[in-house]
Amino acid sequence: MRDISAGEERGWALAAYGLFLIAPASSGITALVGVILAYLRRDGAQGGIYHNHYRNLILVFWVWLGIAFLGIAGAIAGGASVAVALLQSWPGPGLVIYRGLLALGLLALAGVLALIWYYWRLVKGLVRVMDDRPY
Repeated sequence: MRDISAGEERGWALAAYGLFLIAPASSGITALVGVILAYLRRDGAQGGIYHNHYRNLILVFWVWLGIAFLGIAGAIAGGASVAVALLQSWPGPGLVIYRGLLALGLLALAGVLALIWYYWRLVKGLVRVMDDRPY
């Protein structure tokens, strides 16, 4: 009986990881479904090897959501900075926009690094689930 529930829990963990892996392509909707699944299954997996996987998925969701909000705020601020710089330098050459573009470039770099972190946590967890190891 214990083997059946462990196999079932493994299936739920794999499903949650799969939902997270396709989340960037689905505008994050599947990550929302995945984190709800992780919250629902976490208590039932208490004491087992899959409890840590659900905790990892919950952590990844909340960190990624915070990074997304900061990224959106930074993009708005960087875009506003470029717009203001263009308006102030009008009709000049517009070379004063470098600060806004630099901010947007650094924001893009931070986004790429965050995406690497996101997939690193998910692939590492997925491999550990496939090997029946805790996160």
